[in-house]
Amino acid sequence: MPGEVAAELNAAARDALAAGGRPHLASPRPVGLGRTEEFVAELRRRLAGYPGFVVVTDVPVEAEDPQESEMIYWLLGLLLGRPVSQSRKGDLLGRVEDRGADIGSPVQRGYESSAALPFHVDRTDVIGLLCVRPAASGGLSRIVSAKTVHDLLLAESEDLLAELYQPYPNDRRGEEQPGEAPWSGIPVFSRTGDSFAARYLRRFIEGSQRHDTAPRLTERQIAAMDALDAILERPGVSLDMELRRGDLQLINNFHLLHARSAFEDGGGRGRLLLRLWLAFDASPELPDHFASLYGAVAAGSYRGGVWPAGSLPETLGRPVGELG
Repeated sequence: MPGEVAAELNAAARDALAAGGRPHLASPRPVGLGRTEEFVAELRRRLAGYPGFVVVTDVPVEAEDPQESEMIYWLLGLLLGRPVSQSRKGDLLGRVEDRGADIGSPVQRGYESSAALPFHVDRTDVIGLLCVRPAASGGLSRIVSAKTVHDLLLAESEDLLAELYQPYPNDRRGEEQPGEAPWSGIPVFSRTGDSFAARYLRRFIEGSQRHDTAPRLTERQIAAMDALDAILERPGVSLDMELRRGDLQLINNFHLLHARSAFEDGGGRGRLLLRLWLAFDASPELPDHFASLYGAVAAGSYRGGVWPAGSLPETLGRPVGELG
């Protein structure tokens, strides 16, 4: 992060905290941050097009008051998009750290464990991960182009690729709203007009089978996932990186899948990443299959997130550019 941008955000964060500001859905988009606006415009360009991700180094995380670092990140996020809730708790700035969660449980979240997480996507347009403290060992971040994996599968197993364009049942893991089905049918790969999107969480697909109402996975569907997983783990397909203190990784969630290796914490405070889920005004149009899970499918609309029961925001479906 350029020094002048860091300085501008530092000053704005202190002013916001002094005025009693805290991360909130109604937080206004910051104004008067010219240097940061120019910087964010370049981030948006890279996220919307090629390569679909960016790593920003030297984000200020050294403040004595951790709220200052959190506010810097929050203000940057507000300039990039609009935050959505990440869990039933309504957290807008998530803490990715080991809290002993069991990823084998259908009702516990992987970001609260130290286990390896296979390639997957999150329920949002853009994911931000800011490293506050790296692990003592492990915790390698891995990303892969969904289009690259798609095209390799097209060249090698076109018949199995066709299966991945059909809806797969996805377990909603108890995060559905009252009255909604406990699973959603969504393809792994989708095309709507000129828009391409990928959504793949094998654990959630297999977890759907605990619901009697979910369709049973066929042998062909399982074979297609096996072929996809084999390509995802093929040497040289993914880009693996270590996120160091002050590194911010931003990912276009529909163009890239991400994973994480297992990690171990040493003495003292353990690994901590701060996570933002952002609705993005340059996001693609999605097929109607996504509506039950994302709340809206129009390009550039406010959508996605995991919300507290009975409290979906009224802004779902509105253009992101009109909010804040």
